[in-house]
Amino acid sequence: MARLSIRIIAPLAALLALSACNAERSRFPSLAIRPAERAYGTGQPVAPTPSLPLTTQLPGGTDLAARVTALGDAARAAHGRFLERQGPATRLIEAAKGAAPGTEAWSNAAIALAGLTSARGEGMLALSDLDRLLIAATEKAATGPDDDFKLVDPTHRDIAALLAEEDRTIAALSGALGG
Repeated sequence: MARLSIRIIAPLAALLALSACNAERSRFPSLAIRPAERAYGTGQPVAPTPSLPLTTQLPGGTDLAARVTALGDAARAAHGRFLERQGPATRLIEAAKGAAPGTEAWSNAAIALAGLTSARGEGMLALSDLDRLLIAATEKAATGPDDDFKLVDPTHRDIAALLAEEDRTIAALSGALGG
């Protein structure tokens, strides 16, 4: 009896499998390339545009003292922009206390906070260049005179202190906003 059922079931299973292959093909989409897909392949690659590095631009032949002065000035100017934005941002964040995220008051405060973060980023660019100069001066001082270190270190410390102050301000305002 079991043999009889295998003799009947096996051919029926094969017949069902073959009938699935013979289904009406108009129900399924074609796998041929569509006109829209052809359009994607017709574009020409765009040549990359040269981008400026994120560091402060200084003439290549500038001596170390001039570079340190220029970087310090750039960082102090960025700190000035930070201070200009700090008052309005503080007022907007105070006005948005208790406001739900996404409301107009909260959004305006968040945008003002982002402006402060942007101004801080400008100072960070100058500090990163000062970091590189300080590393080079420290390496030079390890094997020779420390004149370069004495020139770079005070400015580096001053700018790092300004940015630490900005970090504290941003953290306090962000906490007040609830972010």
